[in-house]
Amino acid sequence: MDIVKYVTPFLGTWHGQNRLRLMPTDDYKASAATATVTVTAAHFASVAYTWSDGESPQEGLLILAGGASDADPATAVWLDSWHTGKALMQFSGTVGGDGVLRLNGSYAAPTGPDWGWQIHLHPADGTGGRMTMHNLVPGEDPYQVVELVLDR
Repeated sequence: MDIVKYVTPFLGTWHGQNRLRLMPTDDYKASAATATVTVTAAHFASVAYTWSDGESPQEGLLILAGGASDADPATAVWLDSWHTGKALMQFSGTVGGDGVLRLNGSYAAPTGPDWGWQIHLHPADGTGGRMTMHNLVPGEDPYQVVELVLDR
């Protein structure tokens, strides 16, 4: 997929709200958020964002790459000062018929099999957009952990 073409409606600086919860039964905690979407090194895109965990400022970065053709999957590397600590998480995914880029990755759980993590980019014709993140616990239904809603 052509990742630069995909992120074109997102390019620029955005402001909005980040909502976070750890467990599906928890209430969301909201904080102010920003995001800057850029094209870098001609063929890649980055989403740099800020938010707060309620006690201290946090930041994250999603670096996106596309394949040689539209049929190839997108790949990504994600880091976040709160979610991933000092580790990088790798993803791959595709754009669905609804225009949402769905990226899938995994991380090691303390015991048992790895857990899954999804990042979804929801474009909104250049007037706004959302980035959501979902936890996939083995044997359980996926649940949304993060919702970053952005507008100009």
